[in-house]
Amino acid sequence: MSDWVAFCGTRDLLLLREALRSVDPQARLELVGSADALRRVVLEAAPTELGVLVGPVGDGVSSVNLAAAIARDGNARAVVLAERGVTGSLRSRAARAGVDVVVDLESLTTAGDGGRPSRPVAPAPPIEPKVSDVAGQRAPVVAFCSGRGGVGKTSVVATTAAHAALWGLEVCALDLDLACGNLYSCFGLPGGSDLARLASVPELSEAVVGGLKVTARPGLSVMGPCDRPEASELVVARAGELITALAMSCDLVLVDTSTTFTDAVAQAAQLADRLVIVSDGRPGTSAALARTSGLAVRLGVARTRIARLENRANPRERANLALGRAEVGLETARVFRSFEGGFEAEDLLASGRVLDLVESGSPFSESVAVTLAQILAELGRLPDAEQARRAAQGSTTRRRLGVFGRRREAR
Repeated sequence: MSDWVAFCGTRDLLLLREALRSVDPQARLELVGSADALRRVVLEAAPTELGVLVGPVGDGVSSVNLAAAIARDGNARAVVLAERGVTGSLRSRAARAGVDVVVDLESLTTAGDGGRPSRPVAPAPPIEPKVSDVAGQRAPVVAFCSGRGGVGKTSVVATTAAHAALWGLEVCALDLDLACGNLYSCFGLPGGSDLARLASVPELSEAVVGGLKVTARPGLSVMGPCDRPEASELVVARAGELITALAMSCDLVLVDTSTTFTDAVAQAAQLADRLVIVSDGRPGTSAALARTSGLAVRLGVARTRIARLENRANPRERANLALGRAEVGLETARVFRSFEGGFEAEDLLASGRVLDLVESGSPFSESVAVTLAQILAELGRLPDAEQARRAAQGSTTRRRLGVFGRRREAR
């Protein structure tokens, strides 16, 4: 028997059980009392341990948004959405959001064979990370933004870049805090490359792009910001062009941004395969998240491309899912966590020794590696490296007993 957890309104509880039997006849079902509880239980279970069934939930939250959010979290074995009057549009929307199966509850009331559908739906297999090695394919672009300063965004970007390079990827870390960025300092470099040079170049040739890279280590280069803050306005309009060029010449492009959404940051957000909004636990976090995610949506960034990273998280506490529940753009955002690294991590980053940090095995470094690996796995670009595969199977949530934990311990 397989374990499933579900949530729906009281009106459809009986039909929900029938819907699950149509998908998995040997299922064992546990019901929870709220959307938050459902998502929390799945996040705290072992990866692929639980299947999830979302039924009509009534007021307060959309069932398809809830199912999409759980699918984006990536911890469920399979996600099934059960609704009344399922349309082709709903099925397409659910499929794009990563929902495995959609069941029409109205078909259960009209089908023969004791109320079951005449043709059972096969359970969806566990989702495995995919690896893409298509020659010449555009590299994924992951942009990090925050909406406020001091959240550790630059440290996260630098550590992410170092891990990716150790996994064998050709990585470029682009600093789009054009006026005051200091991403280069995390790698012990005396300076970055002056992006103001773009203002005098009519076309971004391969030679021009290569000349703007500063090598931090083999396979890892840093680009930006501008040497003089006043020159930043001269190159803002070319940020999107630069990112596109980098995506054709690297395996991975990581973009560090300014605190505010300049035109350059907006272009990065629109081009990003994942826009990661970084926050911490200080007062004002919710407001900053809401402003940033809302602006991203207004810029045309698809909700399915937005993720949230809680930096400096306490591993003994669970992720605060309520922060994104009601905010525009965060309804389906997957939540990652990077843990507090302590004085050692701060000292290594401050002294430009991020490469030493990623080899130290600190909680901060390891949780950043998990975040990167799982993002790349979602994009089908997880590299063929043992460290990357291990990180993709890791977790940045606090492990607790799941809904079936007591039963397992009793065996």
